[in-house]
Amino acid sequence: MASAYAESSPLISSDGVKAAVSEFARGFNHSYYLPLHLAILKGDWESTKAFLDNDPSALTAKVTVHGRTALHVAAVGAQWNLVEKLVEYMPANMLTELDFMGCTCLHYVAMGESVNAVKALVAKNPSVTQVTDFKGFTPLIYSLTSTRHRNMVRYLLMNTTDERPGCPFSGPSASQLVALLTASGFHGN
Repeated sequence: MASAYAESSPLISSDGVKAAVSEFARGFNHSYYLPLHLAILKGDWESTKAFLDNDPSALTAKVTVHGRTALHVAAVGAQWNLVEKLVEYMPANMLTELDFMGCTCLHYVAMGESVNAVKALVAKNPSVTQVTDFKGFTPLIYSLTSTRHRNMVRYLLMNTTDERPGCPFSGPSASQLVALLTASGFHGN
């Protein structure tokens, strides 16, 4: 019974997340990154690129108090064109970076409707589909519980493997995945 609990418990405790966020927030310079954040949310590529050209470290830095990179901000703000452009500049290993909510950029993009943004992320780093949030959920599960955009789900389904760390088809969240796929009408595909 203890092992079943361990499999379904979060990978990081909420106290651990709160402590990390508090520590980060104490040293975070919000006013410095605010122009970048606003440019991204407006979909203003020229201003975003100008900020990044002036400070290349901002591309991979945590630019929000939630521990999000510029790529996370673009995804959360549904700025799909900016996601695609930022992916071109972003190092491949940064695509698997978790924010303090436990999500990669792909977790957020999977909840939207831009299959092109997902394709850009997967082309740059195919392992990004395997990364789980703090509860063990892959971007595929996010796409099923959010938009039910068939093309998004289909693309993620075809590009998600049963490899670590996610093991979405055989791991702890496999039964939830099958139930969601069935409920979404993917049982016959």
